[in-house]
Amino acid sequence: MVNFAPYNKLTKQSNMQKLILAAVMVFTIATAFAQVDSAKTTTTVLEKEDPSRDRFLINVHWDGWMGAPDSMKIKGLSSGIGLHYMYDVPLKDDNISFAIGAGVSWSNYYNNSYFTYDTSSYTVPVKFADTVQYSKNKFVLNYVEVPLEFRFRTDDKNGNRFKAAIGFKAGYAFSNHTKYVGDDYISGSGDEIKFKQYRVKNVSTLQYGPTLRLGYSKINIEAYYGLAPIFTDGEGPTGNPITVGVSFNPF
Repeated sequence: MVNFAPYNKLTKQSNMQKLILAAVMVFTIATAFAQVDSAKTTTTVLEKEDPSRDRFLINVHWDGWMGAPDSMKIKGLSSGIGLHYMYDVPLKDDNISFAIGAGVSWSNYYNNSYFTYDTSSYTVPVKFADTVQYSKNKFVLNYVEVPLEFRFRTDDKNGNRFKAAIGFKAGYAFSNHTKYVGDDYISGSGDEIKFKQYRVKNVSTLQYGPTLRLGYSKINIEAYYGLAPIFTDGEGPTGNPITVGVSFNPF
């Protein structure tokens, strides 16, 4: 029997409150970093405006699910977005630095299944019947993240530099939901429905793993591999997250 979490105003408000809280946390941390940065008398105005310092990063990424079960096919157009503020600390001649930051990210996994639970509350993905037609079916995860990076830059040439960064980030999953638009597979009425399921059970609360970023001037290519599974081991579908994307640092 399919078991769904109800979609109501209280649940929607609760998730909105979590999103607002996450945004406030990121803004507070970013403000603190900015205040410390502005207080440093050794940093020149030119350095503070240098885009190669990658203080604010906007990332658009492809979301992959490595090792997903056979019953759950992740579609190639799965994508997400990330927003991060980084505090850059030069270590040597401005070509090597360390950075720490805070941010939020949204990952979307478009797939061909819905979630239900067995008698042990194990989260089970069930593939839609071939007769079910749908225009959207995705699983969304929202994280508050703390990234760390060791950065390497070439010498400044007309305000542009080649850059490379290796790092690590950790994230806390503060909310999740599924969104479906298509045939009524719940009652089988044949009508079109729009359905959201909030708080899918057994999602791993903590996510962490290595990062890599290569870029020139204000454009970067980024990659991340999650060492923690998307669902808690033994309590949900197998698989780890992997993302590849493009980031921009406007200032």
